[in-house]
Amino acid sequence: MGIWEQLGLDMARHRMVALVGAGGKTSTLYALARQAADSGRTVVVTTTTHILRHPGLPLVEEPTPERLRAALEGHGVVTVGTVFRGDKLSGAGTPEELRRAADVVLVEADGAKRLPLKAPAEYEPVIPPCADAVAAVAGMDAVGQAVGAVCHRPERVCALLGAGAEHVLTPEDVALLLANPQGGRKGVGEAMAFRCVLNKADTPERAAHASAVAGRLAERGIHSAITYYREEERGGLCWF
Repeated sequence: MGIWEQLGLDMARHRMVALVGAGGKTSTLYALARQAADSGRTVVVTTTTHILRHPGLPLVEEPTPERLRAALEGHGVVTVGTVFRGDKLSGAGTPEELRRAADVVLVEADGAKRLPLKAPAEYEPVIPPCADAVAAVAGMDAVGQAVGAVCHRPERVCALLGAGAEHVLTPEDVALLLANPQGGRKGVGEAMAFRCVLNKADTPERAAHASAVAGRLAERGIHSAITYYREEERGGLCWF
């Protein structure tokens, strides 16, 4: 089963998907892109914050309709963004323009400093208003660790959990953070599908934690997918 099916998303209906949270957004972004491309769809990968440039994908820095159309016709999957520091990209074009150009648009809409769990700041995440779906990602390696050791914006996590930085995270904590309208669900519009990705479930212990989180999310009416990526798959490097 592919990642789209695992998430209960439909490429024809959920044409723009925003990735938020921590612990595997970029890998999930490219897993979605690979499956969409394999289905014969054109795909734009972009960001509303910052993302590392993928070395295997063409970059369109000035996405005029003509340039986008030519790039997609030639390559099928392209990155849209502007180089602003080293190999990092910021967004380019508007989400509406990108949506008109491609069959599927995938947006990294949050940052986490490579940590497995987070709660967003006031200005985060940056979800395009025309997104059809939002997937909130969390790394299962956070469970059993202290908030202060593994969370991005730990003070926000502490505030949402009503706990201190030394608090050891449980599956219920992760589910609460993902489901909270000031956590993983922040900025998700009423018309947007909301899903969770429980990533890094690559050991029996982490898989058990993921199953526990999934159960608690299901009790809240939230669908989730349990995933992990092999070393060569992380960051999508082996797929393009």
